[in-house]
Amino acid sequence: MRIALFFWSLELGGVEHMLINLSRELVDRGHDVTLVLARSPQPNSFTPDPRVRVIWLYAPSILKLIPRLAKHLKGEQYDAAFTGMPTSNVALLTARRIAGVKTAVVISERSNPQLEAASARTWRYRAAFALQPFIYPWADAIIAVSTDLAEALCKFARLPRERIEVVYNPAYDERFPVTTLSEAPHPWLRDKTTPVVLGAGRFRDQKDFSTMLKVVASVAAERPVRAIILGDGELRDALKAEAATLKLDGIVDFPGFVERVGDWLAFSDVFMLTSKWEGFGNILVQALAAGCDVVSTDCPDGPREILDNGRFGRLAPVGDVAALTAALTASLDAPAARATQRSRALDFTVSRSVDRYEAMFRELSQSAAS
Repeated sequence: MRIALFFWSLELGGVEHMLINLSRELVDRGHDVTLVLARSPQPNSFTPDPRVRVIWLYAPSILKLIPRLAKHLKGEQYDAAFTGMPTSNVALLTARRIAGVKTAVVISERSNPQLEAASARTWRYRAAFALQPFIYPWADAIIAVSTDLAEALCKFARLPRERIEVVYNPAYDERFPVTTLSEAPHPWLRDKTTPVVLGAGRFRDQKDFSTMLKVVASVAAERPVRAIILGDGELRDALKAEAATLKLDGIVDFPGFVERVGDWLAFSDVFMLTSKWEGFGNILVQALAAGCDVVSTDCPDGPREILDNGRFGRLAPVGDVAALTAALTASLDAPAARATQRSRALDFTVSRSVDRYEAMFRELSQSAAS
């Protein structure tokens, strides 16, 4: 099949990581795959498989994007096209309708729509949520990446629940080692006298790294511990200032963006996620694959499902510093067996997820062509 995977760019993030895994696996299975990217190339981006064609539309706004995307779809006549965020879902469905092509379109929701809409800071993002009940029904298939998220999308977008399929993210490729490094990439990870807690993600309110800093400060007051927080974003300066206020100099480090988080997870003791909401949580699967102990907020939606109600990681209420401190302390005192953690990651492999996507693309494209 000729398959287009559409998104804004390949900047380091959960959706982008998913697209890299999905595109590589589809090419491995013999499909002709194109990554269609709305913006211009960005720094701090994932590198796609060289067998995947990459098209940049250089569209600075969604109003310029939709006609360019429609023209591209009309010229290429893909069998199937896929994307995965409210704005890109609306853009792709609208462009397909303008182009008048038979390309089967599969959209996906990857974060809690009610909470995302409430935190939206631009009119374009707010508009995408307002349009969901009217434009999402144009899709040939709608995917949610966790069961709770499917329920949330059903209610928010007023969609029949049977129209929404749950397909977990292709978060772990068991064919590749989590890391190929023989030595840890940071001196703290090489120093085994003090345990290291790892956090990773974009520095924005949703990820709530402020709570992680407070938890680390609370634990550090009682025992030796260090934390490394990977990522970057608009709150970087504020988080560094808060770390200084909490007297975490020499205890917390902010190395910036890294493409291969697995290289850091493989040498860490605990991975901590303090998000206010998610949709799935790719990074939790990566942490499990690395054998890390996991502490996570019990946020909507995804972590409880991935961690099997706490069997594979400790859950605590969102923003609850005391509960998260107790959970982190328990993980440091009694970490889970690494083999046990790795076994859970096998439930979220690239091959399992792409089996579902591939079958869906084939069935829908054949139906659209008939």
